[in-house]
Amino acid sequence: MILAIRTHGSVSAAAISMNLTQPALSHQAAEAERRLGRKLFTRSGRKLSLTAAGEFLADTAETILKDASLVETTLLNRDESEPMEILRIGTYAYSCYRWLPGILKNLQQKKTKLHFEFVVDTAKTPIRSVIDGDVDLGISAGTANSKSLDIHPLFVDELVAICPADHHLARREYLEATDFLADPFITYSVIAETGFEQELLWRPAGCRPSKYIRAGLTDAVIELVRAGMGLSILSRWAVQPYLASGELVCVPLTKPGLTLQWNVIVGRGKQKSENLIETCAGIQDWCKNNF
Repeated sequence: MILAIRTHGSVSAAAISMNLTQPALSHQAAEAERRLGRKLFTRSGRKLSLTAAGEFLADTAETILKDASLVETTLLNRDESEPMEILRIGTYAYSCYRWLPGILKNLQQKKTKLHFEFVVDTAKTPIRSVIDGDVDLGISAGTANSKSLDIHPLFVDELVAICPADHHLARREYLEATDFLADPFITYSVIAETGFEQELLWRPAGCRPSKYIRAGLTDAVIELVRAGMGLSILSRWAVQPYLASGELVCVPLTKPGLTLQWNVIVGRGKQKSENLIETCAGIQDWCKNNF
């Protein structure tokens, strides 16, 4: 309405352009002024002009209406003969799933109406994100003893320390918990997950680093370690691609090593779509043959 009045300069012409009666449009104009508590229009005879507030509203309305038109056109042009399904995948702070897109692409070739979204939320563990319904499936490591989850094992990996190649610990055969006390510990989240270093390393040793640097995502953790700002612990598969340059090294933890079970987790007791079941099975099959 605001744009029509600015374009046509009168209530009658604006009403015709909007297929409204003149009284109906006048009522809308008066209601807009009442709700906003300020004048939007000035009259000069039959001509209606916009005040500064009206011009501000009209400029904003142009952007809003263009966006609304784009959304409407997109939805109207979509082929809904077969409903589209979007599966939300929770990856938590591990941001380097180089193997996952290939799996999902293969699934999409079979299921053209299946789409995926990645949800990275370091404020919650993957388990909590699945239980709360924030995601449809999560990729998680460690133990997940919850009656609310169905757990599908993927592969077993190793937790390793990462440090700059010139660090004095880089040539050690393995590291113990006490080796981390002198450096800042760089982590993607300060929320402790079951099955990771808090449970496997710090707690048994009765000590933990006193200074933490929260970096958010895996890539940020690795770059801070590369810059010499501290040490970190990550899953070996996530670290491996970054070792080629020789700037970083990974060192096993404890003499026997610390292993880690990775899983796909989905909510239990909920109706699961065929696409969700096939996605979990597809990820499992790929990991079984490639890890």
